[in-house]
Amino acid sequence: MQLYFIRHGQSANNASWQFRDTGGYDRSSDPPLTDLGIMQAQALANFIASTMPLSDDPSIGEYRHSIKITHLYSSLMIRAIQTGTILSETLGIPLFGLPEAHEIGGIYLETLEDGVATITREHGVNPAYLQEHYPSLRLHQPIEERGWWQGGLEPISSPLERANKLLGLLKDRHLGANDHVAIVTHGGFFNTIVRAIFDIRIDEIDNRNLPTWFSFCNCAVSRIDFVNERIIWVYHNRTTFMDDDLVTC
Repeated sequence: MQLYFIRHGQSANNASWQFRDTGGYDRSSDPPLTDLGIMQAQALANFIASTMPLSDDPSIGEYRHSIKITHLYSSLMIRAIQTGTILSETLGIPLFGLPEAHEIGGIYLETLEDGVATITREHGVNPAYLQEHYPSLRLHQPIEERGWWQGGLEPISSPLERANKLLGLLKDRHLGANDHVAIVTHGGFFNTIVRAIFDIRIDEIDNRNLPTWFSFCNCAVSRIDFVNERIIWVYHNRTTFMDDDLVTC
């Protein structure tokens, strides 16, 4: 199994983060892609479409120049669905939604009133929204009518649990097969699932307490292969298919 991790394209939150020190950061609980994010996703999709190898014979060229995808998943956050849909439509590969691949924290907003924090209870996209806007998206499992997210802020211990659950699902479906699996996910959760794959300090549940962090640019690609009993990190944070003015991290 070849496992490709793809970070979603630039979101509205990503774009406004640069203004956080001047009070200009306007956070959305479930932001869409920016115009630049859409361009990033299309650049990635075009690159994959132009380089997918015609055979399954491994070669140095495959490692350096091509990306082959046979199965495509995404988180159910809007920015990931949008990115995955662009890939799906360009490559002609079905897109399956995986709630487990969402960003750390879930869908919420935090406000302060008189020094007291209040967390909103939002539920993300629901079946009706998906049917209207993304009818070709297939769900790995049914989601509630109110939306896929439970509401509120995710407990701090949940991301590692989710990562292991997602890895188990992918291994059950694809391990031992010549499957090339891509998941459109998020920077924070990518760091969590990498920790689960490589058994990195799983005694510490909070990524922020670790001295390491794996940078992951918008629409970058990282590849990890599962070969027999070995796990091989082939490359990380690949963005060479985008012009410099498209790259955001």
